[in-house]
Amino acid sequence: MDWKTGISSLAHMWMNFLGGFCPTAHEQKRELEGYVHDADGCGKVYLDAGELRELASACNQAADWLDKRAE
Repeated sequence: MDWKTGISSLAHMWMNFLGGFCPTAHEQKRELEGYVHDADGCGKVYLDAGELRELASACNQAADWLDKRAE
């Protein structure tokens, strides 16, 4: 599958915003490689498919909390 056409431009925008994430060369690992910034600087990280789903779930929970707080 082609990364450039396999996901939406919006998904690409978010992957770039979150740390320049793109697929690794090892398809069987099901990982994206990107960079995160912390107090020590910038470091390379790998997120697998399961971790990406956990991140999406966490974002949904945070969004739901914000909506409930605003009610």
